[in-house]
Amino acid sequence: MKETVTQFFNNLGLFSPLDFTDPVTYFVPGFILLILGETFLYQIPQKLFTKKLVKDELSSVGLGLGAMFLDFGMKAISLSYFFWIYNHLRLTNFFGIENFSEFFTLKWQLEHWWLWILVLIVQDFGFYWHHRLSHKIRLLWTGHVNHHSATHLSFAIALRQGWFEIIYRDIWYIPFVLVGFHPIMIAMMHQINLIYQFWPHTNAIGKLGWFDKIFNSPSNHRVHHSRNISDLDKNYGGILMIWDHLFGTYKAENKKIEEYGILHNIQTHNVFHIVFDELGNLIKDVKSAPNFKAKLNYIFNAPGWRHSGKDERIATLQKNSN
Repeated sequence: MKETVTQFFNNLGLFSPLDFTDPVTYFVPGFILLILGETFLYQIPQKLFTKKLVKDELSSVGLGLGAMFLDFGMKAISLSYFFWIYNHLRLTNFFGIENFSEFFTLKWQLEHWWLWILVLIVQDFGFYWHHRLSHKIRLLWTGHVNHHSATHLSFAIALRQGWFEIIYRDIWYIPFVLVGFHPIMIAMMHQINLIYQFWPHTNAIGKLGWFDKIFNSPSNHRVHHSRNISDLDKNYGGILMIWDHLFGTYKAENKKIEEYGILHNIQTHNVFHIVFDELGNLIKDVKSAPNFKAKLNYIFNAPGWRHSGKDERIATLQKNSN
């Protein structure tokens, strides 16, 4: 079966995703255990296990399953152009792997431990900007808004991955491949980052002191998913919070967050409606734009921009609320 699938992708001139060992696969049982543990040890005892929560979580699982299939195909495409750039355009060999067969040996890993730390830093930096721009550019928001459309926060909501976002999320790592970081290391660190981001999606874990200031945590991520105007567009880091501190987007959790979701929550749990809702809104807005400049603003300006009427961009709302 593996040979057939690999041959199929190779005939298309693409890297076979089956040749990439995805670390997420090994954590799926852990994800399931955490979801069950949160349900029986926190949500049910706290009387939080409502029909609305269950619907949010089931739609999140549906989005996650769809994202899994899309991700399988996109790995073939992204790793293919990563390898082409690495083999033909890379600027240095300093960060590379001379003999890839050595990569899987304990000796190579022990000698190059520092490289993994460096890859973690640069990949998380790339993720920060991917995440931030996905909130700041309407076209990219159509892919990311799916993740924020749940009105609850739980481990299951972490599975709520945007389908369109999968198409463009890897382009942010091209500069690192160009510099000479090996595609497999970048791809593996992206998945490790994704694994890490599972556990901050919960209300069951409180503040963690100094840890919250340095790393993404449940406290930091509750702020990120909050519907409060002052909390919106904060805490973009995947693993590290240093980027948010550096670029002025960090906000500590200073009060209990009561509402999650987006500015105008959608009233459906239909997976396909969730996926295509904001894209449909964008298309309608572009069609209604009075001129070409307005059309471009609807596509590339921040969500909430209007050619007439109330400006609902987050920066404007936050400025007006002060």
